[in-house]
Amino acid sequence: MTKIEKFVKACISKFKLLSIATAVIVVAGLVCMFVFGYSTNATNYDMTTLSVKMNKYAYSQYLDEIEGVANDFFSENNLKYEYDMNAEMHGDESEIVYVFDKGVVFTDAMLANLQATFDALTATDSNHALAGSVINVDVNTEVALDRLPANGLLRTVIAGAAFAVLACLYVTIRHHYTSGLTMFVSLGVGAALTSALVLLTRMPITGNLLYTLFFNLLFTAICTMFTLNKVRAAQKGDKNVDAETLIKSSLAVGQVLTFAVACVVALVLVGAIATSAVRWFAAISLLSVVAGVFASLFFAPALYLIVKKLADEKDAQRARYDYKRS
Repeated sequence: MTKIEKFVKACISKFKLLSIATAVIVVAGLVCMFVFGYSTNATNYDMTTLSVKMNKYAYSQYLDEIEGVANDFFSENNLKYEYDMNAEMHGDESEIVYVFDKGVVFTDAMLANLQATFDALTATDSNHALAGSVINVDVNTEVALDRLPANGLLRTVIAGAAFAVLACLYVTIRHHYTSGLTMFVSLGVGAALTSALVLLTRMPITGNLLYTLFFNLLFTAICTMFTLNKVRAAQKGDKNVDAETLIKSSLAVGQVLTFAVACVVALVLVGAIATSAVRWFAAISLLSVVAGVFASLFFAPALYLIVKKLADEKDAQRARYDYKRS
């Protein structure tokens, strides 16, 4: 048994301490946000941006086709953008913003050709799906800001909650309701700690945070399943084993840490070769790995121990009641 395994086993019986530590970190993150605000320092200065503006119908129905036309134009002119951003604005207008290095120059002829391509596709007598749409091209040299979309966080919370509920139902059906509850809380703890660590370290709150939260949910779910699967296998081998012995013998320390190291290496490599926007995602995701390891390797087993003991006591009381009735 390694020192790490001994340490993890010692922490399993410290559920109150783990809960307090989690609450302190989350509260500290919230206090930091309310006192200092959250960081939005993800600014790329002196960038050239090309905006393709369209009505909302074209944006919602034919976004892929519009992006295809733009990408063909970039390929023909040997242009490569750093990243792109989609935005639904007020009224009937939406846009795709392509962000280029400050050295990229669009000539009037190039822009006229791109606009002419869109005009031909959107003409009312065109047989293309975009016929009747309104699409305009605009180029600016400006400071390009990466901000968290106004409605992006709400959508992420809804999608994340849906994922957590589905994961809980899956584990409950396949294992037991104690495992399902453990999975649900573990995912919540991982997401909450990720958000708190981002606030405490003053990482920029941009669209990358949304992707990181999804990454954290997947990472935490996989790592928690490592332990829950071992618990299930151990229960099949000995159904009379007590809860503490069961969980301590089922810790997936090696699997969780191996998976975590693999994710860290992948994120470092991606951050080293990718654009600045992806580097922020990799940096924030490293924090989510730390949060996920804590949630799945420490908090989840400690919670499962509590829930399993309560479930066993309830089953024992029900068995005594059924015995007395018979």
